[in-house]
Formats: sequence, C-alpha cells, structure tokens
Amino acid sequence: MTGGSIHQLFEEWARRVPDHTAAITDSDRISYERLDADAGRLAAYLSTDAGLPDSGATVAICTRHPAEVLVSILAVLKAGHAYAVLNPSTPTQEQHRLLGLTRAEAIITNESLLPRVDDGRDRTAICLDTDATAIAHAGPAPRDSADPAPGGPAAVLFTAGTTGRHVAVATGHDRLLAAYAAWSEVYGMSPEDRVLVTAPPSTTEFTGGWIRALCSGATLVLPERPITAEWITTEQITVAEMSPATAARVLDMELPSLRLLAVSGAPLRLDEQLRLQALLPATGARVLSVYGTAEVAGCGTWFEPEQLPGPVANPERAAYLGLPFPGCAAELRKGRIWLTPPEGGDAVPTDDVGRRQGEGPMEFRGRTADQVTIDGRTVDTYRVETALAGHPHIQDVVITGDRGRTGSRLIAFVVPSPRAPFGAAPEVASLRGRLTGLVPAGDVPEAVVRLRKLPTNAAGKVNREKLPLPPIPGAVRASGKSGSGEDTTEGAIAALVGVTAGFIAAVLTGVIFPGATDVSGVPAPWNGLFMLLYLAEWLAFAVGMGFLAVGRGVMLRRSESRGLTTAAHLAIVYLLVAWWPQDNLYRLTAKTDWPRQAALVWAFNVPLMIAAFIVMIWVVASLPAVRKQNK
Repeated sequence: MTGGSIHQLFEEWARRVPDHTAAITDSDRISYERLDADAGRLAAYLSTDAGLPDSGATVAICTRHPAEVLVSILAVLKAGHAYAVLNPSTPTQEQHRLLGLTRAEAIITNESLLPRVDDGRDRTAICLDTDATAIAHAGPAPRDSADPAPGGPAAVLFTAGTTGRHVAVATGHDRLLAAYAAWSEVYGMSPEDRVLVTAPPSTTEFTGGWIRALCSGATLVLPERPITAEWITTEQITVAEMSPATAARVLDMELPSLRLLAVSGAPLRLDEQLRLQALLPATGARVLSVYGTAEVAGCGTWFEPEQLPGPVANPERAAYLGLPFPGCAAELRKGRIWLTPPEGGDAVPTDDVGRRQGEGPMEFRGRTADQVTIDGRTVDTYRVETALAGHPHIQDVVITGDRGRTGSRLIAFVVPSPRAPFGAAPEVASLRGRLTGLVPAGDVPEAVVRLRKLPTNAAGKVNREKLPLPPIPGAVRASGKSGSGEDTTEGAIAALVGVTAGFIAAVLTGVIFPGATDVSGVPAPWNGLFMLLYLAEWLAFAVGMGFLAVGRGVMLRRSESRGLTTAAHLAIVYLLVAWWPQDNLYRLTAKTDWPRQAALVWAFNVPLMIAAFIVMIWVVASLPAVRKQNK
C-alpha cells in the first residue's frame, strides 16, 4: 500500500474491508466503514464550521473516551491539520501550558471538560456531545484529498516528562509513514490481528499503536477498564502493546492467543523479557522490548533475546535496546544514545546512557537525569538499581536522592515482592549486604522507604518527582540514628497526639468510669498517693497513644524484621495504654464478683503477659541488626 499521508493508508483499508472491525472498546465495536464515515463527518465540520484555515493548523483533542479520540485524530488528519492529544486528567495549570505549546487553533472536547481546557485564549471549541447534531449534518469529507506537502504537519507529540517537563514535538506525515514502514517489517501485522494498546491516547505509544493497527487493516482494541490475562485470552488478542509496569501487573499466566508482545515506554529487563516469553506458548511467539523517544515518533530500536550472541550471566541486571528499526539508526556518542528518525535526517540526542560490549546489542544503562550528586560525587543510580534487581524480597526499586530537601543521602524506594515471607521486607542492612562488591560503598542507600507500588506517569514510566521523601514512618537510616528533621517531626507528632489523648483520658475518666477516681473517703496521705496513681495512668495512656503514632518508624530503625517490629510496636502500645481502663475497671468491681474479676484477668492481664513476651522476642532479634548498623 502507498499513500502520501498516514490516514490515507487507513482509508484504503476502509475501502477494501468496510465491514471488518476497526476498533473495539468496552462498549462498542466499530467497523472500518463506520469509523471512516464518522471521521469524515467531523472532518467536514472542521473544514466548514470551525473557522480553521484550509490546512496546516493544529487541533487539540481532549476527551474521556478512546473511541472519540480515535475518530477525532482521523478527522483532523482528513481535514489537513495536525492533532495533539491531551489527557483530561492532567492538572488544569499543566493542561493550559501544554495547550500553549501546541499553538492549537481549535480543540475537540466534551462540554463537561470546557472549564479545564479554557486557558483564556481565543480558540474554537468543538464539543462532540453538544455539537453532535451539527457534526452529523456536516456531510462526509472527500476521500483521496491532495497529498500534504513534504514535511507537512500530522501530529504534535509530547515527551514522557521523565527528565523534566513535557515538551511538544512536531511530527510530519513523512516521519509517520517511514515509521509505519519500519514497524511493518518488524511487527508483521495483518488484518487477522487484534491489537491491544494500553497506553493513554496522549502518549507517543498510542500514536504508534493506532497507526500500526489501522494502517494494516487489523483490529485496534482500546480497553477503558483494567485488563487481565484471562481477558486477553477471551478477546483473542494476538498483539499486545503495554508498558513494563502494566505487563508485570497483568501477565501472570500462559497466553496462548498472543503471537507478539511489544513492551515499550521504558527498557525491559532481560529476566522479565524471558519470563514473559515463557508465557507465550504459541510456536514463534515473540516478546519485543521497544525503545524510541517522541522526537523519532517512538520508532528507535527493538530487541528480542535471539539477538544475543550467547547466554547472559545475570539477566536481572541487563536491559537491551537491540537493533535499530529499518531506516533508523542508533549510536553512542560519549556514552549517550543518539537516534536517527525513521525517514533519515540528523541524529537526535537522548538523555539516556548506553554501552555496547563486543558484538552484542546495545545495552541501556540509565538516564543522566536520574543520577544524583552526594557530597560532590555523582552516583550512578541505575547501577545500584540493577544490582538490587535480583533481590528475592524486592519486586521494584528506585534509587534517588533527597532532592535537596532533607540533606544529602541516597534513598531506596522499594516495592516488596509478594512472594517474600511475611515481615521479610528489606532493610538497609539487607541492601548493604546485597550491594557489597557490586557498587562503591558510598553508593549504598542510607534509607529505605517501602511503597505498595511506584508512582508512574501516563506512559507507565516511574515518576520520580512523585516519590514520597522521608521523614515518614517506615524510613530506615543505615546509621540507625534518625536525622534532626525526623526527630523534630516525630517528636512533634508524638507530643500532639499524646497531650490530646492524655487530656481526653483525664476529662472522661469520671464519665466513662463513674466514681473510679473518687478519693473523698480516703484519708491523707493515702488520697494523695492515689491521685498520683491516676496521674500516672493518664500519662501512660498519653505516652502509649503518642508511641502508636510514631513508634513503629523509630523501632524499624533498630530491626530488620518488619512483621515482628509491627507486633512489638502494638505490644508496647498495649502495655502503656491498657493501665488506664484496667485499673479503673478493677476499682469498680467487687472483690467477690468472680465472673467479672475473671473476665478482667483474661481481658487485660493475659494480653499484658503476651505483649511483654513479644517485646522480649523483638529485643533479642534486633540485637544483631543494631550491632551491624553501629559498626
């Protein structure tokens, strides 16, 4: 097939297989004929009623439904303009900044989103819901329109923002056509394929996904809800495109229908690629790790294990970029990766670092923007992360610095493995043992922060700016001593909670336990001693509640066992807090009220013994870790 513009490849398939399903969403199945007709009517409306020039303008798209985005993209291209897709969940201020970068003269959106996309500029707004009747009567846009001029506009893509703020990249039809030709040679798509694209419409990965599918006559599958491996099999997906984070979350069983899994957005570790390959039992099924920036329309390099000259000793520590797509080029200049766009032209620098050993494929070695400076020395955080990748109790890890907020130190953000034994989440001492001999001693993290999952951006890449910095409960210092910032924060929280709890206990004792603190019938000096006892009970309750708020983080700095520390923390809280209700209830219970006396013993005294036993175990178990941390 040939065509002077990317959408003309789609139009050829609409003529050849009009009844074939072009797109599947959670609520609809759209044929090629219907998708082409819907896009044609919207294109006609843009050309006649939107006040746009004949061609060459940029039209922004911001809607919540993938099908609307797809129709709008094709309509903008049919009308001779370039499209730019915005994520409706982007914060308003950033939304306005991105709109300004596109220099869009119009925006296709929904009525409910108008307040979010109104940046005060005189820009035409087309609402797909409220303008639906006018769009339906606009008439179809003619096919086989004149080819765009060489280098003519097609899309404005946004960089992923992993090295800073998103940047807009203008992309022409010639680049997208060359990229499609390169993808076709490697992916080998056909009309029989069902192509799952999980990337949000605002990403470069989505643009590549819809082009690969619809320009090959395949069916594009755009889920609007979380997917599962079972769903992939039920829908008979043959090609799936997703980020490493999505693949790790979704793919946990054999997928007999898949013939190709393309993972993009971030380099894929070799061990993960081999694991995913094992889930595709079909003969000849492939797993590709795809690498490419927005500057080259996402068409840079591709890797599969067959490109390796031999086995790799530590596959968990390697991520390969592989070979350039046909028509592209990838080279190293002083360790930095440069990519040549698929249509040729000047090489584009990336912020990524790579290396090549012997005849093997190019290997990804991190991003310069992720490196941190500690005490005047640059730390290669990617080297530390890959050294920890094979840790049996770690699922994901990111190493970064304090970003100038609380001092100069390295922090490990760890997602514990679900296969790790309870209470075995890694601590600093554990990481130090793993890293010894693999990285310089100064590159060992000084603190560990455990997360349920790493924050990611729309493209599925780790968003380091959203990582929570210590001091927080669960952050562990290698020295075993908290810094002044942690001491101050924890002390303030403990004092606030403790004073509040103690005051409430003192005020409500007479309400909850009427007569329990009445000493009017007790002679001096014994009445004073009883009052001191009541004050001690309130104080113990206050200290216990304060320790409940911050004690776990303090104790974790002295122990490597997360589960045992949690149990000991709660045991200490119980030992302190229980005195207030226990003594008051005892005083109000007659000595011969045996049922109530027995209930109090079992409710308070027996748990006190158990709590003391747990604390003893924790103290004994924590002694080795304390010695290691103080060395």
